[in-house]
Amino acid sequence: MKKWITLSFLIVAFLNTKAQDLIIKTNGDSIPCKIKELGALYISYYYNNNGVVTQGNIPTQQVKTFQYNVLPTDSVFLKKNKKASFHSGEGFYISASVGLGYLVAPLPDGYIPDFYKEYLTELRSGTSYHVSGFYFLNERIGLGFHYGSFNTHNVIDQVVVYTNTDTLIGPLSDNIRTHYFAPSLYLKFGNTKQPVLPMLAVGFGYTNYVNDASLAIPFKIESSTIGIHLQGILDINMGYNMAISLKAGAYSGSLTKAKITDVNAQTTRTVTYTEPDNISRIDLHVGLRYKFGNN
Repeated sequence: MKKWITLSFLIVAFLNTKAQDLIIKTNGDSIPCKIKELGALYISYYYNNNGVVTQGNIPTQQVKTFQYNVLPTDSVFLKKNKKASFHSGEGFYISASVGLGYLVAPLPDGYIPDFYKEYLTELRSGTSYHVSGFYFLNERIGLGFHYGSFNTHNVIDQVVVYTNTDTLIGPLSDNIRTHYFAPSLYLKFGNTKQPVLPMLAVGFGYTNYVNDASLAIPFKIESSTIGIHLQGILDINMGYNMAISLKAGAYSGSLTKAKITDVNAQTTRTVTYTEPDNISRIDLHVGLRYKFGNN
């Protein structure tokens, strides 16, 4: 009888040593493992990493609860629902996207030749680039920094320009580049644990404007202004901390004065516009977003 009792205890002890413990994280993820040590700051545990027993550590502040000997030995280690947890919680994100921009300013008043009207219409559309980094303080609100660039150009090989003293023949061209820098506020909407997440970003910042132009003779226009941007963002989670970002944005700004440099004569003068030069535009672009660290 004693032998059977002893054997029973040995079997139970063997099963207990082989059974797995379970750590439940605050974000809902679970870690099947074998707990080694409970510390004030970290919990140490062993887990099966593709057949290799590996030690891991997790901060206690990320642990919701843990249980001993609740799983069989063939349970899948480190189960993680990446898509469900990607959008939630605090964290630092970086996003980059590229797309099209379109200037929305109306054409000049009064009569303009058809060729010049077509030229200005083609000059409205260009390429837009955006890079942003932001940190979400909680599940809904984030703060960050946004950079946006817009580039457009057009050229007519030869035009004739009449002045008071001369007749000039040369190209008509514009090569416009704007650079926008702004602190931004980010807001998440809806259920943040869903794979498709809508967001809104708004910012107020500085714009630098440069136009390498020509009207029979080359010249350069430089200016700057304060602008505001508003972006609607739709993130489609791909897992592994990555998401596809679809963005539609609007930028508002206008120039009131500029520095104009005659490239040939190397002379510069500052002019004040009689009416503000509107450089507002809308952007449509697509890119990627990445979240650093664990979910």
